[in-house]
Amino acid sequence: MTKQWTRLATLVVFGLVLSACGDTPLISIGERSSGWINEPEVITTTQPPTTVPLIADVSTLQWANDDIVTLNLDDPAALVAEIFQRREGDRFIQASRAEIAAALPGVSFPAVVPHGAQWVSSQLVIENSGDLSTDPSAAFGIWSAEPYTRSRSVAQMATLVVANDADGSLQVTEGAEEVSCAALADQTTIQCDILDMPGRKVWRLVSSSGETFIWFDEVRRYELFGRSYVPDEAMTRMVSELTFLEDVEPTAS
Repeated sequence: MTKQWTRLATLVVFGLVLSACGDTPLISIGERSSGWINEPEVITTTQPPTTVPLIADVSTLQWANDDIVTLNLDDPAALVAEIFQRREGDRFIQASRAEIAAALPGVSFPAVVPHGAQWVSSQLVIENSGDLSTDPSAAFGIWSAEPYTRSRSVAQMATLVVANDADGSLQVTEGAEEVSCAALADQTTIQCDILDMPGRKVWRLVSSSGETFIWFDEVRRYELFGRSYVPDEAMTRMVSELTFLEDVEPTAS
């Protein structure tokens, strides 16, 4: 009898609690559960794809030696003698863009450079006799930083060496197949290909440090080396898009 009275009292108390909560005390339970079941709205945004450029126009480069004052641009022999007076023990003598263009009439230079390049170093090569060297005659370095302020392996992205090579040019004119990869490769070469590019045959030599592209014009041989981190497409664009050095007009200050 005592248990029955206890159960009855409990039910009476529960009923009083419900009545105090209003006419529909359980209605919010369904509302909360439905709120949990609904998926939250997710707002997404789409970022436009970004493309890192491969090349830049050569006019954007700063030429480290363009502030050299020259007296003999109209007289190549006197110009070479003037540059020779600046020599400090090395055949590779710092020379301006205008000096090299005057000493090597018609010499070419890439119209585009790898993205990230900012500076060019330039040297004319003169023998101990005071005569302009034939192989090489000039050398250029393409840098991502001011030349020689950082190591070559880090900041010198590419180099261009120009040689007077009438014999090699003649062989190419007569038949490019006669100039084999073996004739141009060295001990570091792990792969060599002959490429057909507009207007010229190009030898591509690959090594662990990068790749070298070699081509000929009427009297000169050009060797363009790019470090392994320079994209191959940027290198081939440099080879295929050339201009005369004398026509390069830097806009960078």
